Amino acid sequence: MEETTFYLNFARKSDNMEYEIDDMEHQVRKVIAQHRETPGFPQLDDYGVSEKEFDDYLFYKQAVIDDVDSLRRKYTVYSVIFILPFVVISFYKTSVTNCLIAMGCGLVLCLLYYLLTILIHKIRMSRLNNEAIERYIADVMKFKEP
Repeated sequence: MEETTFYLNFARKSDNMEYEIDDMEHQVRKVIAQHRETPGFPQLDDYGVSEKEFDDYLFYKQAVIDDVDSLRRKYTVYSVIFILPFVVISFYKTSVTNCLIAMGCGLVLCLLYYLLTILIHKIRMSRLNNEAIERYIADVMKFKEP
C-alpha cells in the first residue's frame, strides 16, 4: 500500500485572509466533505468501519502526530536536558575538562531522549493502527473526480 504524507500542524492563509489548519485530520475531512456524494468516492461502509470509529481514529492519530510536533516543548526539554550536567558538575571544582565532560554528557542525554521519543511515538502509532481505516484514508486522498 502506498503511504500518504501529510504536513504536520501546517496553517495556511485562505482567500479570506484567515488562517486555516491544514494538518492530516483536516486534509482528510476536507476531501470527504467535498466529495462525499460524488459517485465512485470511497464510503466507510465498504471498509466495514463506522463513522464513530473513523472519527475517533482520526482524532487520536492527529493527537499522536501533534504530540511529537510541539517545537516549543521539544526545544525546552532538550535545553533542560543539555544544561542539567553543567548544573551537576558546577557543584564540583570547575575546570575545562569538567565542562567538556558535562557537554558530552548533555549531548548523550539529548540523544537518549530523542531515541526514547521516537520509540514511544512508534509504539503509540502501532497500537493505534487500523488497516481498514488506513486503506480508507489512502483511498480518500488518492480520489480524483471523474
